[in-house]
Amino acid sequence: MTGRLDKKFCDAQCRSNFHNLHKRKHERVMAAVNRQIRKNRTILKNLCPEGKSTVRKERLLDAGYSFQYFSSIYQTSSLTYYFCYEYGFAAIMQASGKTGELVPKVLIIQSQDHMKGQFDPWKQTKN
Repeated sequence: MTGRLDKKFCDAQCRSNFHNLHKRKHERVMAAVNRQIRKNRTILKNLCPEGKSTVRKERLLDAGYSFQYFSSIYQTSSLTYYFCYEYGFAAIMQASGKTGELVPKVLIIQSQDHMKGQFDPWKQTKN
């Protein structure tokens, strides 16, 4: 190794690898959750190029979407949207064009200014 006498790692990559291996368990869990939320956001963004779209639930699952991870919730009178940062979805059932059977789909939207700061989890609780 070259450099300072008290140098502990040969380069930045070695230092980074060491610290990543020795992170605490809860930090690794948080990093994994954040990775999945970012992945979910990318999937929603790719399936929603115009700001709003409807796709079958299977398309999200096939792309690796995990429904248990999201960053915020927006509730309307009829739908609950689960957001991964600025992209969100609402679960809907829609009739198939050919058979008329109900198919699980997701309505994907991009966040609007009027949606920020609206969710109140205590609004639905009973006294």
